Amino acid sequence: MSKKRAGELQVVRGGQRTEWERIISDFEASAQAGGLSFRTVEHYSDVLRRVLLGYCTRNEIEPQALTKRDLERLSAELFEAGRSRQSVKTYMSAINRFLKWCAEEEGLASLRGPEPKVERRILDVLTREEIGQIEEAAVTERDKLIVRVLADTGIRVGELRGLRIGDLVADGRERYLRIVGRNQGGGAKGDSSRLVPITPGLYMRLDRYVRRGRPECNTDRLFVTLERRPSGDYEPLAERSIQGMVEMLGRKAGINKQVHPHLFRHSLATNLLRKHVNPVQVRDILGHTSLAMIDRVYSHLAASDAHQALMEALRADE
Repeated sequence: MSKKRAGELQVVRGGQRTEWERIISDFEASAQAGGLSFRTVEHYSDVLRRVLLGYCTRNEIEPQALTKRDLERLSAELFEAGRSRQSVKTYMSAINRFLKWCAEEEGLASLRGPEPKVERRILDVLTREEIGQIEEAAVTERDKLIVRVLADTGIRVGELRGLRIGDLVADGRERYLRIVGRNQGGGAKGDSSRLVPITPGLYMRLDRYVRRGRPECNTDRLFVTLERRPSGDYEPLAERSIQGMVEMLGRKAGINKQVHPHLFRHSLATNLLRKHVNPVQVRDILGHTSLAMIDRVYSHLAASDAHQALMEALRADE
């Protein structure tokens, strides 16, 4: 085994599975069985195997011998390796989630590593007027609909790419998009489907696009390429193509912000919270698994928002 430098995060793998690898594998299985998304489990796995296991392998630390001092040294190594405070916090948060599980399920000591404080970022958001300008900058109805769906539903770009014709749902007078989380292999991620409300106007536009604007092809994906590919057929859009198209439309519309698909998601959540939509409903619309993400990401609401909400609540009691 070659000697590793301080701060180097590669894992040295031997031919026989270690106790750490067994416990990490059991944790991954438990996380998947608990309904965590594919990407969340993948993130935990990457941090545990690349960072924690790498550190413990280099320092020959068995699970039962891990101490709080070891976790402090690991955090210090991450900083020495040039990781940002946000990255170290993200790594240590995942490790602490794992260690809590180890204490409960494996009987290991209850440990918690240091999580550095990080200043909360103030996120750009798009106004409804700016969203309209971006949509107007699009030439084709397909691209206009992509912008409008991202803006009015807050779905992730991967979820938009995965939309299928059958995901247009009419229930009485209510209209929805069925959003199904899919892993990288295209399969469904367990019980991760949700219905996101859309306006009747947007539903009619999507329905008309399916019947009149969308080219006939062998896939049932809602959004496909505008031209035939070398395969001779129209193909589902790639995430990178959607991202590039949205960025280009932002520049074309003269928006002085870095426009990307996730910005529409942030903007919708901010708008809903400012209009005092219940955070639980915002969580369900966005497909988050807990309110913790809402608290962390959307804490950029200004003091004036809190003031307005409180004044309205007090006036209602008068």
